[in-house]
Amino acid sequence: MNVVSFPRQRHDDPDRAFVSTDADERRLYRFALQYEMDGKSWATDIWAYSSNDAEDRVAAMRRSLTMCGQLYAEVAADAPTPL
Repeated sequence: MNVVSFPRQRHDDPDRAFVSTDADERRLYRFALQYEMDGKSWATDIWAYSSNDAEDRVAAMRRSLTMCGQLYAEVAADAPTPL
C-alpha cells in the first residue's frame, strides 16, 4: 500500500468508510502507518481518536508491539454489553 495525499477542501470531513465510533459513541478515524523492511515499504492502518492519539498509539507500539500469531478467520460479533 502506498499513501498518496490529495488536496481536500475539508480535512475534518473524511469519507464514511474512514470514520467509526467506539462503545461510548466517540468518533474514531482511520490512520495509515508505513514502515521500511528489507528495502521495501510496507503499510498498515489503525483507528485512533485524533492525530495525537494516533502518534501516541505508534509510540506505544514501538515500546510493546508483539506478534500474536497468524490469523485464519474473522468472525463478526456484537460487542458485549455491560450488565
